[in-house]
Amino acid sequence: MPLIYGFRQNRPFRCVLFRFFSPIKPKEQQHQQLTAPAFLPFSVSVRTEIAPHRPQKLAPWQPGNLALHFSHRPLNAQSAAIVRRQPLEATVKRYTLKKERPSGESGIDYEKDLNEQQRKVVTAGGGPMLVIAGAGSGKTHTLTYRVAHLVDRGVPPENILLLTFTNKAARAMTDRVCDLLNLNVTSLWSGTFHSIGNRILRREASKLGYGDDYTILDSEDAGTLMKTCVADANVGHLDQRFPKGRVLSRIYSYCINTQKPVEQLLAERYPYFEHLAEPIRRIFRFYQTRKVEMSLMDFDDLLMNWKTLLEKHDDVRQSYARRFEHVLVDEYQDTNHLQGEIVDLMASEHQNLMVVGDDCQSIYAFRGADYRNILEFPQRYETCREYKLEINYRSTPQVLDLANASIRFNKNQFQKTLESARGDGPMPALIKLRNVEQQAEFVCQRILELADEGLGLDEMAVLYRSHHHSMELQVEMTRRGIPYVVRSGLRFFEQAHIKDALSYLKFLFNPRDELSFLRLARHWRGVGTKRSQDIWMYVQSQSDPLAAVTHEKLINSLPKRAKNSWRQASVLLDKLRQKRMGSRPSDLLESVLDSGYADYARRTYDNIDNRIADLEQLANYADQYEDIDHFLGEISLLSGISGQEILVGGDVPDEYVTLSSIHQSKGLEWTAVFGLWLSDGMFPSSRAETDDEVEEERRLFYVMTTRAKDELYLCQPLMHYGRRGRRTVLRESDFIEELRYSDFLDKEPFEEWLVDG
Repeated sequence: MPLIYGFRQNRPFRCVLFRFFSPIKPKEQQHQQLTAPAFLPFSVSVRTEIAPHRPQKLAPWQPGNLALHFSHRPLNAQSAAIVRRQPLEATVKRYTLKKERPSGESGIDYEKDLNEQQRKVVTAGGGPMLVIAGAGSGKTHTLTYRVAHLVDRGVPPENILLLTFTNKAARAMTDRVCDLLNLNVTSLWSGTFHSIGNRILRREASKLGYGDDYTILDSEDAGTLMKTCVADANVGHLDQRFPKGRVLSRIYSYCINTQKPVEQLLAERYPYFEHLAEPIRRIFRFYQTRKVEMSLMDFDDLLMNWKTLLEKHDDVRQSYARRFEHVLVDEYQDTNHLQGEIVDLMASEHQNLMVVGDDCQSIYAFRGADYRNILEFPQRYETCREYKLEINYRSTPQVLDLANASIRFNKNQFQKTLESARGDGPMPALIKLRNVEQQAEFVCQRILELADEGLGLDEMAVLYRSHHHSMELQVEMTRRGIPYVVRSGLRFFEQAHIKDALSYLKFLFNPRDELSFLRLARHWRGVGTKRSQDIWMYVQSQSDPLAAVTHEKLINSLPKRAKNSWRQASVLLDKLRQKRMGSRPSDLLESVLDSGYADYARRTYDNIDNRIADLEQLANYADQYEDIDHFLGEISLLSGISGQEILVGGDVPDEYVTLSSIHQSKGLEWTAVFGLWLSDGMFPSSRAETDDEVEEERRLFYVMTTRAKDELYLCQPLMHYGRRGRRTVLRESDFIEELRYSDFLDKEPFEEWLVDG
């Protein structure tokens, strides 16, 4: 008789199998090992004893003729019996298990949901693919449908790798794929380079000498560890301008991401530290060793160690490269050299690599992004197929005509022409303005007019090349009570280097201002928190704190290192004290900048060129004030609201205007966009000297213009006021001038507005 037996949770069970006959030769005995159905948590062994052969006609086996009975009673020889019966009539109720459907059954209407250009990308076969996706052309939409199509075609989600630049974008695309397919595809490997690197390293870290429980350092902790390594390397005494921990961390990060040696990186980005290349390299060796000893990784290690793992352990590379049948990369134009190498290694087996991006929107060279990754992709993959998405769903034809004509002047690019899917709109406007103050007045007035016409404040944005370009506008918007949010960082007057400079003037105006004194004291080497508090207590015990702070008695009481440093500080403070009554605030700020603060800023902060430009702009702004108290009072009122997203008024309004650097605006859009400082030396930046640098500036201009859906205002101040009343007449931006004489336009790209008042 047929008998199924086995064990479940260490207890024997038995199963009697009904209606299971097969004509087999007499007295044969067979043993079979069957695989249990997926829903049974145990294995099944079948021992079949066959009675003497009795040829008979058996009905074909059907699911309805099979019945299973489970019992937990002990097995015995009489436990099972063959029962012949006819299936009983029963009500049939159908129940469907959710599982991955056969390929091609998703019901996605690719013809309806995609335009022809997008559909070609989505339904293309395998192999290397380069997709040049113009601004507003539905790049994310296309990439999402491509992933859905691969799964719909039968590719398991766990065999797809999708690399993005934000985890938010990765989650959004994964969720959208789930919705399109009505399937759970969370087994898809999607995320940023750093999150995917971390996921792989958690499994493989032991091969690099790490435990799988390594800790990831944030930027603050990485700076602290770097500071410890400076002490271990005993090099801080070599130069009083030796960079601080967070600046060293930034230099280290640039070296890792650009794959450049320390000497080359310093020469290109930090020439004032070039003579310190050898001690800096020694510190980096200490830093790397300490991280391995302590089982720590910083964000750059997640990429560098990922690449090292793939290169030094070919079995690991093969394992992951074979696993991922398809690799897709979003925003490929923003990848750096290291990320480009990782992508090539991950796609090295199947070569089914699709990279999506827009070379005309490669604007992050200052972060280490290398636009050559996308430009040279066809050379690295000779069988690469190129696709272009050129239908723009965001902007009007008038905006796109201007943007297309401008970017044509770049030589290093994939040529394309964006075509609007929308109807006509207003012409872009070039606004000629007397100076930067009138620029601020115009922008504010026009914002209020558009709001009166029914356009929401959150549908308007003001974009600029550098953060300090927004200073006067922030002041004017605050005065007029226009709510705004700053996407490019802190409000101008809340930035650390601005507060540093102002702290000297505040202490000069109010010698009892302890916070300002402690802030300025830390600028001088050897004067730490405890020492500065001791100095403060001594100064406040004297009848004239301003005189006491520079007194020789105080200086001689300090240790050698602090003594030398504070003697320099006393020279500056004494100079400020003497100029206090008869000088304008701009002159006092200039004295601070010329005194050595710039050296402190260089070793303390990154992006020093931008910070120095901010400080110069602050001095220019202060030039309109006659005395220090009026200037500081105005600054205090403008800085009265704290927080990164600064909104005028007590409550957070439902709508507010966006103020943003162009770099921070990428990927966003607004109905009306104002572009500031379209004047020579401001945009493009006067620091852009090489052809590559000028082309990146033009890509910035292209990104700015293509953020506008309907209305684009290009503001050009005609005059720049410097310190001591110096005035400079400004030419219009090269990007405006070249549009006037463009061979790519058959009509004027903009209308000119002359502003009265």
